[in-house]
Amino acid sequence: MFAFFLQSLISLSLAGVLVFATLISEFLRGKDQVQRALIGVFFGVIIVSLSMTSVSVGPQQVVMNAISGTLLFAGYLGGPVGALFAPVCAVSYRLAIGEPMSGIDTFMVCSIPLLGLAGSYLPIARSWYRIPRSALLALMAGYALLYLFPFIQLSYFSPVPLQLSAIWQVVLVFFVTGVITILITWKILEVATRLAAKVNSSNEVAENLDLAMRVSGMGRFRRKRGDPRPFFDAGMMAIYGLNKSDLVGQGEEQGLVPISDWESLVFPEDFPAIKAEAERVWRGEQQVGRGEFRIRRSDGALRTIRAVWISDSQNGSIPTRVSGVHVDLTDTREAEKQHRSSQGRLAMIAEELPGIVLEIDVTENEERKLLYISPKCQEIWGVTDQEFYENPGFLSEMHDQDDIESFMELINRQRKIGRPFAHRYKITARDGSTRWLDFHGSFSVEEDGQTLLRAVQLDATQQVQVQEQMHQEREIARRAQKFESIGQLTGGVAHDFNNLLAVILGNLELLREGEEPEKQKDLIDTAITASLRGADLTKNMLAFARKAPLTPVKLNLNDVVREAKNWIGRTLPKSVRVETSLLAGLWAIDADRSSLESALLNLTLNARDAMDGNGSLTIETANLRIDEDYIDTREEELVPGRYVMLAVSDTGSGMDKETLASIFEPFFTTKPPGVGSGLGLSMTLGFMRQSGGTVQVYSEVGEGTTFKLYFPAAAAQPDQPTKPHSARLDQDGAGRRLLLAEDEEEVRNILVSILERAGYLVTATASGDEAYATFVADPTFDLLLTDIVMPGKLQGTNLAKELRLKWPDLPVIFMSGYASEATVHGNGLRPEDIRLMKPVQRADLLAALVKARINIKDRSS
Repeated sequence: MFAFFLQSLISLSLAGVLVFATLISEFLRGKDQVQRALIGVFFGVIIVSLSMTSVSVGPQQVVMNAISGTLLFAGYLGGPVGALFAPVCAVSYRLAIGEPMSGIDTFMVCSIPLLGLAGSYLPIARSWYRIPRSALLALMAGYALLYLFPFIQLSYFSPVPLQLSAIWQVVLVFFVTGVITILITWKILEVATRLAAKVNSSNEVAENLDLAMRVSGMGRFRRKRGDPRPFFDAGMMAIYGLNKSDLVGQGEEQGLVPISDWESLVFPEDFPAIKAEAERVWRGEQQVGRGEFRIRRSDGALRTIRAVWISDSQNGSIPTRVSGVHVDLTDTREAEKQHRSSQGRLAMIAEELPGIVLEIDVTENEERKLLYISPKCQEIWGVTDQEFYENPGFLSEMHDQDDIESFMELINRQRKIGRPFAHRYKITARDGSTRWLDFHGSFSVEEDGQTLLRAVQLDATQQVQVQEQMHQEREIARRAQKFESIGQLTGGVAHDFNNLLAVILGNLELLREGEEPEKQKDLIDTAITASLRGADLTKNMLAFARKAPLTPVKLNLNDVVREAKNWIGRTLPKSVRVETSLLAGLWAIDADRSSLESALLNLTLNARDAMDGNGSLTIETANLRIDEDYIDTREEELVPGRYVMLAVSDTGSGMDKETLASIFEPFFTTKPPGVGSGLGLSMTLGFMRQSGGTVQVYSEVGEGTTFKLYFPAAAAQPDQPTKPHSARLDQDGAGRRLLLAEDEEEVRNILVSILERAGYLVTATASGDEAYATFVADPTFDLLLTDIVMPGKLQGTNLAKELRLKWPDLPVIFMSGYASEATVHGNGLRPEDIRLMKPVQRADLLAALVKARINIKDRSS
């Protein structure tokens, strides 16, 4: 019996060892299901071992063994694999030795593992490898209930009648034996799982420590007194760049290293100090030693090391062993070096700046704190930085008092939106001098919620003085130019007035001495005409000054043009054709008729001179509502509203950009001396601006010029409906390919944006030649939108004409800023072709594209 208990205990202990080994296996860590299955297999093997150690009890010589606990925990710890494999092993062994199992034995062998499996799913079994006492009690209760079945079987179904006392004896022996083996097995497994948990925890702590030391660049060493080969761990080996061939001891990454190998790496300049510190520790003069030194590794890398070591003595005086830690501080020292370098550069920049660097805590509006001000503040305010720290109010006191309130409002406003800002203000320094500062500030919100205002204040005193001097010089130059202009004007006016006075004086003298009454009327009429010419000259001078006494009346420009066409024809040679394109339903305007006719006459005479007496002059009118995007790149924008346009176009020589930039300057003229005064266009512009309108000019060398006069429409008239901007137009071009030819880059870019937004697939070109080559290479375009006048051989009309020779149904829309509609007819245009005058409204442009396609479709059908 003793041998039975001893062998059973050994087998159960082996089960604990196997469970312990499974739980601490590095390979199996985290693989719970694999560990459970493996434990189930181990328990099956242990059951075979326990079955081999058995005894017979009772009169019936019933076989007894210690497999109950192993079967129970095979199901609990081994899961489904253990619950299946353990009973198979028990039954297989009995069959193998020729001892068939009874039905009740087979039932118990199979039921006990299933009981253990069911217990593993109880809520009280939180961790699968831990067996809490509550779970053990539940398993014991279930185990007791299982013994009702063998009791009933022996009492009522046994083939050999048994005494009740014998039945109780057998059941009690097996039950007690099972309970004991369960408790022993539980205790062994509890010890095994507790030790495994501690080992795993220790291993994890060791791994974390090793990882922390590796990541932090730390390494451990240990050296016995007199030993020439200290122990270096893997961290030390990595710090000093040592490899496996340097090791004397065992281990792949750590071992014993000759002290001479380490000493050869230390900088000779740093070695004496480290050696002296170590000797003091070995002599027992101090328990802890530390030092910082540099090394050069075998790969040539320079590193900075900090060493800390502590001595250990057995007798309390002379150390027998020293152990410590080395830390690689190279990155830290390099960062500190860069930080010092950055601070030095910032200090140098702050010192060299013609101003100061400032940092203020503006978290609280009422309590602003000065955190930093560069020392150069003394050169500007005459106050040291220390004085500013003690009394920041100096900044406000020396600030221009007329500006301080608006400056603080600016800071508060920009702080709310978090945007940088700039401000120029003046201060009064301590010595009473006035200086100007440019304040450039930005805000920064720190992690703790603190709001900082960082600023650079540059001394702009010299710049302001230079600007004031330049302003004075410009003012002197302007006055000089004004005096020169007045001198030219005075000379011209004096010349004209002398001629007028000569006429008046001569006629008056003839009247005084005349003896023929019939000739006196002619002399008086001549004097009156000269007087009226003098009045017109005075009026033109006032128009130039924009102070002419205008008398606005409600006018219809079409009527003015029709009447003016009669006398315009008499001022032009017969070789100049005069054509008009007048819009029906033209809005009325409020303007001075005399000044309007004078401006129209001036533009007509300029057109005559530009055409050298041969060409076409076109006068056009149109209504414009400027309340949407206009395709225009002129610098002078029109105020949104309704306008009536009067355009005068010629086919003359045109003007280059330099001439265009100066045509409205007083006394500027391209005509020979004595032919023009240079005041005509200046007076026209003055009249238009005094009337609330403006003038725009379009011209190109060799092609012609168009002057457009924009008059505000009169208010007291019915508002004619305009074409609504249809959303359908914005989508009508979806998928249609359009070829654009426009030489002005700004206009081209605007057109591309408008057309692409409307769904057109736009290919943009900068000339007619480029557009022709593009179309020939890919003749799949649905539309052509072209300017009329462009650089190159092919103008807009010629481009359309050449393309239509091969593709006659190509829809074409023409645009122009100056050439009149009448002058281009017969040059490749068809009656159904659409021509747009710049500036063009977006809705008009998109509607024209739709109309062009419809015209071609109707024509082809």
